[in-house]
Amino acid sequence: MHLRRRALLAAAAAATTAALTGCDLGDDPKDPPFDPTGDALMPLLTRTVALRDRYGEALTAFPALQDRLGPLKDDHEQHVVALAREIGLPERGPFPAASGSAAAPPSAGPLPGDQAAALAELAKLEKDGRQDAETACLAAPSYRAALLGSIAACRAGHAEVLA
Repeated sequence: MHLRRRALLAAAAAATTAALTGCDLGDDPKDPPFDPTGDALMPLLTRTVALRDRYGEALTAFPALQDRLGPLKDDHEQHVVALAREIGLPERGPFPAASGSAAAPPSAGPLPGDQAAALAELAKLEKDGRQDAETACLAAPSYRAALLGSIAACRAGHAEVLA
């Protein structure tokens, strides 16, 4: 009986030590490390960051548009945070490059010098962004549908504000 109790105490001590040191006896050494670049939402995150940054450029070039464009930029900042959280990335970046050519944001070049042209460009980017979000929503697992659907709806509203 005395030997059994010692064996039980030794097993409990070993289990406690393993738990305290973070040792997971069930780890499979073949499990690949977390790679967010393969996540289906990475292309949308990449393009959302580019759209948010384009709003920043427009606000720098045309500060008088702050009341009109500021809330739209803020919405995109929230989209970046929500997408990063969903993927498992830090909310404020830095973000890895998404894999695949579809991930690349549209090459915007310099912002148009004319305010009306800049607004027209943002409206087009919003329409394209809405389509990106709708496509991602339809392809994503159901647990991501609410997030992607709300982003698509928000972008549709932005396009109307800019029209």
